[in-house]
Amino acid sequence: MTDEIDFRDYVDVIKDWPEPGKAVCDISRLLEHPSVFHEAVVALAKPFVELQPNKVLGIEQRGLALGSAIAYYLGCGIVPARSIAYVPEDYSRPVEWLPSSRFADRRLALVSESIDPGDRVAIVDDWLIQGTTVLAVAKVVEKLEASVVGVACVINNMTETRRKLLGRPEIHSLIENLATDVLNPVD
Repeated sequence: MTDEIDFRDYVDVIKDWPEPGKAVCDISRLLEHPSVFHEAVVALAKPFVELQPNKVLGIEQRGLALGSAIAYYLGCGIVPARSIAYVPEDYSRPVEWLPSSRFADRRLALVSESIDPGDRVAIVDDWLIQGTTVLAVAKVVEKLEASVVGVACVINNMTETRRKLLGRPEIHSLIENLATDVLNPVD
């Protein structure tokens, strides 16, 4: 985390959504403030400079917005992993579907020809809790004979056990273990 900006000040915790007892962290304010957004992009992109990815894979809306800026900073291409309900029958590009219950009636998908064998991919998401989506994306990247060189996120709430499931890519985050009443109940 940078010394100048406390990124926690730009994250809103929305409690009891999408259902009672659940919560989401919204990074919209971080994206809205130009200087904060710039500092977040630089802080998340710098660890990847030495790793030399040639593609950044942005997961869904906020990970894609952040990932696009990181890809631009690094001089990489951007690959969107987005939630879509269906692909038209006449769609000509091959699509990889990822299992996910997080996106309600939609599934996460990415165009598989966007990742070539030998690509070095950095994955970007906004908030990691269990890491299930990042793990599924990493498996698709490996299936396409590319490698994941790292993961970047604004908030990392993964336990050490869950982090080990990802294997070797390092996780670079701006905020570690963001506490909320819903996610970390007081006994």
